[in-house]
Amino acid sequence: MDTLILSDLHIGSRHCDVALINEVLDRVRFDRLILNGDTINTVNFRKFTRAHWDLLDRLRRVARERSVILIRGNHDHDWDHHTAVDRTNFGTSCILPGILEVPMHEEFRLAIDGRNYLVLHGDRFDPTINYPKLTDVAVMCYQLTTKINKKLAKWLKKKSKRFGGLLEYVRARTIAYARQERLDGMITGHTHYAEDLYVDGVHYVNTGSWTEHPCAYATVVNNALALHYVAD
Repeated sequence: MDTLILSDLHIGSRHCDVALINEVLDRVRFDRLILNGDTINTVNFRKFTRAHWDLLDRLRRVARERSVILIRGNHDHDWDHHTAVDRTNFGTSCILPGILEVPMHEEFRLAIDGRNYLVLHGDRFDPTINYPKLTDVAVMCYQLTTKINKKLAKWLKKKSKRFGGLLEYVRARTIAYARQERLDGMITGHTHYAEDLYVDGVHYVNTGSWTEHPCAYATVVNNALALHYVAD
């Protein structure tokens, strides 16, 4: 089964590159689509443009024709991953499965060429998730900088993650979890930084995001996992 893996679409965000997402959906042949967290950015639908609604409608049509695996992200509010239930009646963890008509999962296991991979968003390995106010301030600073200089904002965001050690820390915790669970590979998102590398015998693939370039996605075709970059 040919599989396409996308993470961090953030539909509803003004930074979501809808055109590139549609380009990939047009070009890549797949039988199964894995949406690996943060598919929509918010339940404030006033922020959605016509293009955002059209993309959601397209994903719903895909879900009716092919297999779609929907995975929880940190923007999927009020989801309790310990019990795998939605704790409220309103939130992305409730609304999105309703729109796409598919259930939401915490993770998904893939067998690729006899090797065991786990697909999950990756926010569980991020210590800053426990400090939402700090994250909110960082987002506000990023958005303000974006208004002044978009390229500078993206450069600062990636540099701050690197210099702060966050990317390395999240990657290390992800790989440690894989070794603990005796997994051969991990496919994540969340950090918005695409990577494809082997560390301590673990294949680590991060599919980046669709709000910052270069965007990326992963495919599993003929039992081979590959990361692809898309130029803006």
